[in-house]
Amino acid sequence: MILLTGATGYLGSQIAQGLIERGEPFRVLVRDPARLGFDPSRAKSDVVEGDLLDGRALTRALRGTRQVIHTAALVKMWARDPGEFRRVNVEGLQALLTAAAEAGVERVIYTSSFIALGPSSDPAASEELRHHGPFSNAYEQTKAEALAWLHEEGFRRFPVTALLPGVIYGPGPHTQGNLVGQMIDDYVAGRLPGILGAGDQRWSFSFIRDVVHAHLAALEKGNREAYVLAGDNRSLNDLFRIVSEISGVHRPIRHLPFWAGKLAGGLDVLRAEVFGRAPQLTPGVVEIFKHDWIYSSDKAQRELGYHVTPLEEGIELTMKTMRALPGR
Repeated sequence: MILLTGATGYLGSQIAQGLIERGEPFRVLVRDPARLGFDPSRAKSDVVEGDLLDGRALTRALRGTRQVIHTAALVKMWARDPGEFRRVNVEGLQALLTAAAEAGVERVIYTSSFIALGPSSDPAASEELRHHGPFSNAYEQTKAEALAWLHEEGFRRFPVTALLPGVIYGPGPHTQGNLVGQMIDDYVAGRLPGILGAGDQRWSFSFIRDVVHAHLAALEKGNREAYVLAGDNRSLNDLFRIVSEISGVHRPIRHLPFWAGKLAGGLDVLRAEVFGRAPQLTPGVVEIFKHDWIYSSDKAQRELGYHVTPLEEGIELTMKTMRALPGR
């Protein structure tokens, strides 16, 4: 039996579909079963309601489990209580690994993130990077903290493999884990307000299908170490040029200066703190957009059979599912 956390998220939901296609029996730990994108009664799966910080639910979920895929995380640009990021992204991981060891779990696949490695302008940058700050927001800080803890003691104590995808994109719902899909949709529909900076910032774009396959491969091949699942290292200008060519929609893109973005983000956060509504932009997100975030996937390609889909191919496959294109 495989336990999957985060099954209602963008990546987790696609991993669930991958397990279903393979005919693998699995269990999901979710706070709201109604948000699952599949019918557990029609798959070889069962559901435990609860979250990582619910010790009883975690114990039930791990009972009889041989392997775990842990994708659950707090992926937000802001939370009213910043301590929530550490409770979920650091303490939640530690609690899961401890409980898994007590339950006799043989392997845990943990989904980290490129952001845990810190900014990089080097396409050869690897898992050897260590991110000591400065950090742009609590999400970045806690993902880096969790990875640092794994290097310090987690890999030694527990049978855990850490996977670090780049910016994941592809078919699927437009959640906070699939911001590229939302950006593509907004561009085609004429809703994109602009992009921060000159657009020459480079990102590692990781196609969802490749990332899912790497998680499933790691169940059998992963060692007690980290693997970067970087993608095609391209700029934001490249992204929108490709979207324009494939869609046939040609729209000018506004380039917003970083100082203006930080001012707007600061005002948005202030409104959020007063009214409790999540901001659309924060100064921390603007800071992230100021940097390159590119890496090498050589190790994952060698050891996990990881494949990097070119951005042109991945965007075309993504857009075929969107219905926002003229004539589709």
